[in-house]
Amino acid sequence: MKYILVADDEPMNQCIFEEMLIDDYEVHAVGNGQECLASIQQRIPDLLLLDVAMPVMDGIEVCRRLRADDRTKNLPVILVSAYASERDIEKGMMSGANLYVSKPFSIEKLRIDVALLLRGNDETIT
Repeated sequence: MKYILVADDEPMNQCIFEEMLIDDYEVHAVGNGQECLASIQQRIPDLLLLDVAMPVMDGIEVCRRLRADDRTKNLPVILVSAYASERDIEKGMMSGANLYVSKPFSIEKLRIDVALLLRGNDETIT
């Protein structure tokens, strides 16, 4: 079963993501960027759902660090944020995200995006 890590500082958002994905994937949630990186050191997920605005370390910095590491440079990352200006989206994509999703989002659309990213990376994630 594919493993998805969710990094979001809002417990309600963590629950939404878990409920949305738990039937098809193994899901684990953490509350900030530092916890996210620590979790990835223990186990590299097949996909990361990453909030932008988090305490300790934001999602943009997490994404940059993941892209700079040979072990995680190909990890599919979906940035999820309430920040939805063109500049915010550009900043997120320039950090190395595969996709930038603005809140509020369509749960069905996000499920499809997750499935497509996982399918496209079956051979690159170990």
